[in-house]
Formats: sequence, structure tokens, C-alpha cells
Amino acid sequence: MVASPLSASYASVVMLYMQTVLHEKHQFRLFLFGHKGVEAGAVCLVLMVGGHVLDLTGAHLLVAAKTGVLSVLPSVGLTFTGFARHFVNRWTSSAFFGICTFAADSFVHASHYPGEYTEAALTAVGAFLFSVVVSYTPLGARIERLADAFLDRAHAGAES
Repeated sequence: MVASPLSASYASVVMLYMQTVLHEKHQFRLFLFGHKGVEAGAVCLVLMVGGHVLDLTGAHLLVAAKTGVLSVLPSVGLTFTGFARHFVNRWTSSAFFGICTFAADSFVHASHYPGEYTEAALTAVGAFLFSVVVSYTPLGARIERLADAFLDRAHAGAES
């Protein structure tokens, strides 16, 4: 299916509107919530069915969605504090996200693998790696530019 020029122009209008209405910090929070939630949910989904993607059900999607939302909430919450500046670093951000994904996955459902926390650990490692890979894409570069809004420019200029 080919996207129509109308849908492309609509997407441009929505992006322009978002840039004019929302501050960069709020845009970052929206992108963070969306893409990190999808990252954790996707990894959780694949691991729940052991890589057999054709065995996916609605119940799997619901559990993966819960894991994705719960894993990203602490990150979004931290963007309202002074610690948000640490999300500019892709490694720190991805490591924190991996830890939150471990906690969310172990809370939402039991492991489908031997060991109580095996699946949660695998999901955390997968989410960490997925997050690092995405950070090197054009989308990751866009999100990184939005995260720069959390840097204290006045304080950084005084130290230089």
C-alpha cells in the first residue's frame, strides 16, 4: 500500500503543530513514552512466544503492552525531575530503561523459561540492546535533539 500525498502532508501538518504547541521537553516525553514502550513491548512479545511469532494472541499483546507501559513510566516520571539530563546519554538512558523493563516484566507475568526471572532478564537485555540500536537511527537522533532541552545551558556555559 502506497501512502498518498495527502497523508504525507497531514503528517507534516501534525508534526508542525506539535512543534509549535508543545515545548521540546513535552515532545521528548511523548517520544520517550511511545518509542520506549514499543521497544519493551516488542521484545517482551517475541520472548513470550519463544520467537514463534505466528503463535501470538490478543492475550500476548495485552501482556506485552502492560510491560511496555510499566517499563517506561519511571523514565517519563524522571523527566519531571533534575535527573532528566541523564537521558541525553544513550547508554545511561538505555541501561535505566533495561532495569525498568526487568522490573515491569517480572511484575506483569511469570517467566516462560526455566528460572523465576529468566524471561525478565532476557527482556531487559533485549530492551537495552534495542534501545541502543534505535538511538543510532534518524529517529534516535531526533529524540536526542529533543533531549538536549533538559541540559542546563547556563550551568554548562559557566563551567566552560
